[in-house]
Amino acid sequence: MKVRGTIFGKGLRLLARALLAFGAAALLSPGAALCASAGGMAGDVLNSITRSPSAKQAQGQSSGGGGAQSGPTAPAQPVAPVVPGAAPLADPRSDRPLRELVRPAPQPRAGDRKGPRSAGRQLAPGRHELALTHDGAERRAVVVVPKTAQGKKGQAPQKLPVLIFLHGAGGSATQAMRQTGLAERAAAAGFLAVFPEGLGPNGAGGGASGDGQTWNAWMCCGYARDNRVDDVGFLTALIAKLRSDYGADPARIHLSGFSNGAMLASRFALERPGVAASLTSVAGYLPCDAQQPAGSLPVLVIHGAQDKVARFAPTEAKPATGRFCEDYPARAQVEFWVRGMRLSPKGRLQDSPKSPTRVEDYGPAKGKASGQANGQASGHGGGPNGRVRFVIVKNGGHAWPGGERERYRYCDLPTAGTDATGLVLDFIKRAGGQPQTAEPDGAQNRAQAKAKPGKAGATKRKPG
Repeated sequence: MKVRGTIFGKGLRLLARALLAFGAAALLSPGAALCASAGGMAGDVLNSITRSPSAKQAQGQSSGGGGAQSGPTAPAQPVAPVVPGAAPLADPRSDRPLRELVRPAPQPRAGDRKGPRSAGRQLAPGRHELALTHDGAERRAVVVVPKTAQGKKGQAPQKLPVLIFLHGAGGSATQAMRQTGLAERAAAAGFLAVFPEGLGPNGAGGGASGDGQTWNAWMCCGYARDNRVDDVGFLTALIAKLRSDYGADPARIHLSGFSNGAMLASRFALERPGVAASLTSVAGYLPCDAQQPAGSLPVLVIHGAQDKVARFAPTEAKPATGRFCEDYPARAQVEFWVRGMRLSPKGRLQDSPKSPTRVEDYGPAKGKASGQANGQASGHGGGPNGRVRFVIVKNGGHAWPGGERERYRYCDLPTAGTDATGLVLDFIKRAGGQPQTAEPDGAQNRAQAKAKPGKAGATKRKPG
């Protein structure tokens, strides 16, 4: 029994030693695994911060036989919302360069119904590009917004008087702006100055081939006439857009043009009566069979006595035919409006040997407002009673009087001494085109009441 106890005790001691050795080994190996795992976790966290998901996925597939990555991963980073027009924060989920993540601020498209006014934004003064689609073609215009469009702080923007100027055949909006200087001067006077583009072989903007941009104005001119372009419809759509997007006053839409553009302005006034508050025709003319005006409006006709393109009188190239409207188209244009609006045929003359111009003014017949003789309403078109002013530039050719000293296509060099741009602006101001900040009508009426009866018509005024 004593031997068995001794053997049993030794066995227990050996067993205890074995257990102690096994426990020590077991305690040491988890420590090594833990260190490796900790190092792997640190590497995984660093990779998750500095590498994109696609790079990490490729690394996981190349090591481990396509199995899932071991160890924790960094939490998904929140994505900052992209503010239109501003550079977003770096997106760790994308491999694209930061500059490719910048989104431009959304711009209103040409066909959008919401424009600067309807969107609740103030119009920025300066030059704007306007585009619209009419009759399947893209049409364009340059719009120059005056500083008065912004209005006073805390007040709604005021409606703006509009001057639409149509360039001549072969011209363009920018050429007309340079030729006349109307853009800056009209905007300075508080007008929304608009310069539409005609159509040519290459669309709006013309081109080197063909005859450039023209308008379809009866028998003139070129591409627009030959292709029966609906320019009257285009101007109608343009005016609607100016009213909705640019705050144009529908009662103060003034049309003006040079040569082919003057003819389209006249055609629009005749075919869309009541829209134009006034009409200005510089170096233009009318067909002999033009329809009679359906209403009355102020009309300004400026023509060079030496014009051989839209001729003032018969020339060697185009001798007299015996038909007045063909031989003297400028004078015939004036008589057309005087007769059509039932004005007095006896005009008031302003002329002198030293004056560069001869000015004739025609107003309502004595005791009658314009248009009343044939049952029409007086003041049709938003302006005062219909009247006609005829300015003859004695040495002027087919050019914009007083304009840029540059010879344009189909044109002569402008003559000095006559400021056609000033004449146009003064005329449309008198025709009701003053901005709303102008002197109220009541003050003007009071001033007129102080004048002696019968003297107003006899008073001579300077041209324009």
